[in-house]
Amino acid sequence: MKPSFHLISLLCLTAAVGAAQSLTITTGSPLPTATVGQAYTVTFAASGGAPPYQWTAPQGLPSGLALDAATGVLSGKPTASGLFSQISIQVTDSAQHGATAVFSLTINPAPLTITTVPPLFTGIVGTLYVQTFSASGGVTPYRWSILSGSTGDLKLDANSGALQGTPLTAGTLSFTIQVTDNAGTQVSHAFTVTINPPTLSITTSTALPSGGVGVSYSQTFAATGGTPPYTWSVTQGSVPGLSLSSSQATLSGTPTTAGTFPFTLQVADSAGLTATRTFSLVIAPAALTITSNTQLPDAGLGSPYSYHLAASGGVPPYTWSANGLPTGLSIDAASGLISGVLNAAGNLSFTIRVVDSTAASAVGLFHLNVSLPSLSSVQISGLPTAASPKQQYTLQVALGSAYPVDLTGQAILSFTPESGNGDGSIQFAGGGLSTSFTIAAGSTTSTSATMFALQTGTVAGTITVSLRLQAGGVDVTPSPAPTVTTTIARAAPVITSATLSRNSGGFNIVVVGYSTVREVTQAVYNFTAASGQTLQTSQITVPLDTLFSAWYQDAANTPYGSQFVLTQPFTIQGDASSVLPQTVTLTNRTGSVTANITQ
Repeated sequence: MKPSFHLISLLCLTAAVGAAQSLTITTGSPLPTATVGQAYTVTFAASGGAPPYQWTAPQGLPSGLALDAATGVLSGKPTASGLFSQISIQVTDSAQHGATAVFSLTINPAPLTITTVPPLFTGIVGTLYVQTFSASGGVTPYRWSILSGSTGDLKLDANSGALQGTPLTAGTLSFTIQVTDNAGTQVSHAFTVTINPPTLSITTSTALPSGGVGVSYSQTFAATGGTPPYTWSVTQGSVPGLSLSSSQATLSGTPTTAGTFPFTLQVADSAGLTATRTFSLVIAPAALTITSNTQLPDAGLGSPYSYHLAASGGVPPYTWSANGLPTGLSIDAASGLISGVLNAAGNLSFTIRVVDSTAASAVGLFHLNVSLPSLSSVQISGLPTAASPKQQYTLQVALGSAYPVDLTGQAILSFTPESGNGDGSIQFAGGGLSTSFTIAAGSTTSTSATMFALQTGTVAGTITVSLRLQAGGVDVTPSPAPTVTTTIARAAPVITSATLSRNSGGFNIVVVGYSTVREVTQAVYNFTAASGQTLQTSQITVPLDTLFSAWYQDAANTPYGSQFVLTQPFTIQGDASSVLPQTVTLTNRTGSVTANITQ
């Protein structure tokens, strides 16, 4: 019975669905005609299905129009004309059933209109006149014509709509312009053009270029309007030294007097029309110049200096200034006197500016040779001829006589070892291979910001200290440069400490020292036995030549000079505490040294 029941229900459902009304767009095609640029609206309608409806336009919708999805209203302002025959409109009901229809729509062009509006600009007799008319709408291209009235000497171009020509008679021209589009549509509009009589005017700006006394001057004037040729004249005022050409309109000559000169200029045309304009011409004094020689008299470093600059032209009084003036010198603004005491030497350059009472200025590049006085003897003291290793010596630089300006110096350290690489521990107290010092003007001894001292190293060789000196930025180092040397002599090894460090199987003996010849050939260790104990041997000799050779030849050890730390391990069979290290002796080919071993 269950299968029959289901079959009956399905048949009933199918019958109900088949009875529903189908969805259909009821709006007919074609749609009402539209016009480009004008508001347009049409509402699509549908029947059947299950409202509400949703509207879409899948394709073909003209630009400027839009479809409202909820209301089915197509609205907007079309932007292009033509026949649009494939406008697809689709409607969908709430059950997602859809219907589609294709529509056609004719969009007419915008109405033909002359867009040029009166009044037109006026013309002048004898002057080219151009007025271009414009239109919109209709179907391009346009053709232009004069429908009625007269345009006088002006002609209308049928293609461009340009009314142009040179009017010969003053008056008012009245006429009607007609435009015809490519579809034959015509519209017209009445216009008037006023042609004024010619006007004569001087067009040159009243702001004339200024001139200068004694300097050739020329200014040509210009006019417009009237009827050429023109005749020019000065009706009032004058400029001393200048004259006007009546036919060429050129004011020219060589001004003879400084000042501001107003004058009135008149132009007359061949028909008797005249025009005037007042001008003002500024004539500056003769050019301001600095007359002093640009190579000033030589000066001496540290010595008083004085030189008076001179100028001519312009309008006194003058004001003087300098840029880049050597340190120690100044310039008097009123007198132009350069004075002071120079503290920089060499061929120095600087600029001088002079300004007169009218703010005119002149600038010159000047040169001054500043020579240095000779430097007396320079001595370096504090470093002995033969120096000890690992010592510090305080140095002093002294002059044979005082110098008139500050001296800045640099001490430069170099080292020549007897063998192997250099010694990184040889340096100035402040670190490095150079140090600075000063000798104040009037003094003979050096001072420095850091300790002016030299630290010797542990390698045999020659230490050299040389000097470089400057005054006022110029190198004044005597030739040859002041130099002092000292020698670190070859010597037997030096032991600075020998210590014992015991461990469970014996002990280590650590020897710290140096060897100026960068050589240790052997070490001899001496032992005694504790009370009540005996030793099979009381002395052990250890060859070291190969070990120390490798140490000193390694460039990585150069910073340590000849210093070393020698650790010698000893393994004891039996009671290690019964063995008592006493001394160690180190030997090189120069000699030997013995030191007690401390525990």
